Amino acid sequence: MDGQVIAVISGKGGTGKTSFCSGVAVALCAVGEKVLLIDADCGLRSLDIVLGMSDRLLFSYADVIKDNCSLKEAAVKHPIVRNLRVLTAPSSIDIGASITAEEISALLQRAREHFTFVIIDCPAGFGPEVMGFAGAADRAVVVSTPDYTSLRGAQRIGEQVTGGGLEKVKLVLNRVRAGMIDTGNSVNIDAAMDAANLALLGVVPEDSDIIACGNLGRVLMLHSQGGARQAFDNIARRLKGERVRLLENVRLRDK
Repeated sequence: MDGQVIAVISGKGGTGKTSFCSGVAVALCAVGEKVLLIDADCGLRSLDIVLGMSDRLLFSYADVIKDNCSLKEAAVKHPIVRNLRVLTAPSSIDIGASITAEEISALLQRAREHFTFVIIDCPAGFGPEVMGFAGAADRAVVVSTPDYTSLRGAQRIGEQVTGGGLEKVKLVLNRVRAGMIDTGNSVNIDAAMDAANLALLGVVPEDSDIIACGNLGRVLMLHSQGGARQAFDNIARRLKGERVRLLENVRLRDK
């Protein structure tokens, strides 16, 4: 059976898509899934940093599409996390823009045949690369922070990908602080779902370990026992079809 392709998107930058992608991918690998992480953000490319793989990723998905190398050669094994491979984006925005939706679809179909999950870290916003990857995915996850500017972007990008024919689109609310919700300084979870007009896949608390591990090139899921790690575990289990309570074993920070 072919694997599942998940496009991770957002209406605006700074929502935490990259940390979400890496955290959920490692959580899936921990339960035996074979995962390919694709960095689709041409120019910025930051998955290698949060995974501690700087200077290891030589070939991009464009090289695979243009037959400069095989998928196996370009998708690099993670040095520690078993069953995880990473495929980076081309460093040039122009190269990324030259790739057609049909070529992206063919690449993802090839990836489905070798991996149980393919997770795509898409660039923020509404560009053609986002629609190319989302249009060829099986489902999309919209990552938003609990503020109305981010949620408006989530609503718009959700409408765009569903209008393009993608039916399975859900929201992840990231960097949530209970104390700010309680004092009215942050959007509560129900209001966030209404604002984004999307069903909820998961809630991830604010967690300083994400920044600390990213700066040190450490994989969060291997070096933290914080709330974000547990939230990513919960979301991974939901993606596998398990019934998991929204905040199972997760405590939102009070401040």
